[in-house]
Amino acid sequence: MSGRIMALTGAVAAAVVALAVLGARGDADTALVFAPSSLAPFEAELDAALIESGIGPVEWVFAGSQSLVAQLIDGAPADVLITADAVTFARANAAGVTWDDGRDLVANRLVLAVAPGNPGGVASLDDLGRSGLLVGVCAPEVPCGRLAVATTDGRVTIDADTEEKNVRALTTKLAAGELDVGLVYRTDARAAGLETIADATLRQATTAYRGSANPDGAAVLASFRSGAAHAVLLEAGFLDVTT
Repeated sequence: MSGRIMALTGAVAAAVVALAVLGARGDADTALVFAPSSLAPFEAELDAALIESGIGPVEWVFAGSQSLVAQLIDGAPADVLITADAVTFARANAAGVTWDDGRDLVANRLVLAVAPGNPGGVASLDDLGRSGLLVGVCAPEVPCGRLAVATTDGRVTIDADTEEKNVRALTTKLAAGELDVGLVYRTDARAAGLETIADATLRQATTAYRGSANPDGAAVLASFRSGAAHAVLLEAGFLDVTT
């Protein structure tokens, strides 16, 4: 059975996570995988695929990509790093906490997701500028937030009611009806059973997930690149990449 550590934020939380990560290193044969929170809904399927392939089990640390990189810079151990965009990966690479220049694994697309029943009557991306709606986005330093800013720039000005530190937190609030609408990844929306509103602008709003691994995590990363883990993600709605 694999294990999971949900990375937290703040100085105290960082210390707690660091201790938990060190504890996860008890089995030297178990790869420790730092992965973005958007992969967390598919943990069970990924576990099964890796174990069936003779690669797993693995230990997971799920968090926003920027938090994962911060943990590594602070000295946390890991065998695999996967980020939800190239910008965050480049930051990790520049800080010397990756093992190579990385490879693109899969891609994801931003979607306009609404609370159950679409109580705000959202019909398009333009509605994000309408007063009276409870709107959520990811924080601009987070990959999904950075993509949202780039996508809506020049189209609509968003007065967000919340800026979440990871896409899973935003999806959870939408599913609970705490928000009317939000910009999340399509895989998170699908996993949560959220309705999405089609908008032509979002067809090109994609981000590539990039990864790097040390020798102990190489087989895991290879599976994400073109093996059983890759197949799980495609089935979940991630997009294939050719780079």
